[in-house]
Amino acid sequence: MRLARQLCLVAALAVAGCGSAGGSAATPRVGVHPGDTAPALAGTSLEGHRQSLAALQGSVVVLVFWASWCAPCQAEQPAVNALARQEAASGVHFLGVSVDVDRGAAQAYVARYAVTYDNLIDAQQTVVVDFEVAGPPTTFVVDRTGHVAAELVGELSPDNLRAHIASALSSH
Repeated sequence: MRLARQLCLVAALAVAGCGSAGGSAATPRVGVHPGDTAPALAGTSLEGHRQSLAALQGSVVVLVFWASWCAPCQAEQPAVNALARQEAASGVHFLGVSVDVDRGAAQAYVARYAVTYDNLIDAQQTVVVDFEVAGPPTTFVVDRTGHVAAELVGELSPDNLRAHIASALSSH
């Protein structure tokens, strides 16, 4: 079943790049987008804590998909750490999702960059498939009701993320 979902995703991404010369063909909608209910997410963090989106419902959650080998992830991490510290007072929870297959590499990244929030490891790529993440870094802001408020692909701008967090905090 999971293989079928992955193959469908690959096929949809391939088709998304194909359109008529005039650009009039509709591009298929692929992935989790703002307004969608966030897929279930649960596990034990690298730090040893049980985490789940369901347990955090009622709070704004920032999901940061990263990898130890990802240069843009490394570049944005100090700003993400700072935002996590600043937004904690507003009740915003940050949760990282490492796409590394090597737990040791993920743990070394967390230590090296002094990541200030819990991180799950998605070595089997199940969460990546559920969220249909093209690659790291990708960040989702999930509102208090469990809906995706924003999807930010690529190295993020701290000001842009802060604005999306503020919007999610002010809604509902």
